[in-house]
Amino acid sequence: MAVDGEKSPYNGTSLFRHIVSTITVESTLAWNQLVLAVMEGTVVAASDGLPDRDQLCMVKDLARLTCFGPKPVPPFSALGGNYVILNCGEIFPLYAHLLNGSVLARPGDIVRPGDVLGRVGNSGASLHPHPHLYFQVMATPDPFPLFKNLVLFVLNTAQKRRAGAWQTVCQEPLSNGDHLVL
Repeated sequence: MAVDGEKSPYNGTSLFRHIVSTITVESTLAWNQLVLAVMEGTVVAASDGLPDRDQLCMVKDLARLTCFGPKPVPPFSALGGNYVILNCGEIFPLYAHLLNGSVLARPGDIVRPGDVLGRVGNSGASLHPHPHLYFQVMATPDPFPLFKNLVLFVLNTAQKRRAGAWQTVCQEPLSNGDHLVL
């Protein structure tokens, strides 16, 4: 999820408005941002053409998710929406919730670090009430069973926010809630 220097994910609106009203996906900072390959690999699976949720209302979205899903069953596109999975040797990065019509990668394509795979969207079912990129690295090309085949990874270099300042970090493990500039 993209945030600004104040850790807000919004562009021209607020958390209060998101809670009590409906906002558009364009009101979030992550919407339509480029999604880049993190390493060289061959595309083994890709999905495109699934619609994005373009209206967001936190209360309605959380109620819908609490009562009706998402169901963690195949096909993965029902959960991850538009997505790309790479084969990078013995690991398989997954990029999910991509923008409808933006996925450029096709099975068999060879991608290099920094190649554009698509754009951040809001496709599929997610527990997250914003457009965002879901990224995980797996031991197999099949995301199922969910969260059972994950591989730990570290970033070579990133800017990490610590005590209100951006610092360069190298080969450092990530923690939930870290704010990064890649």
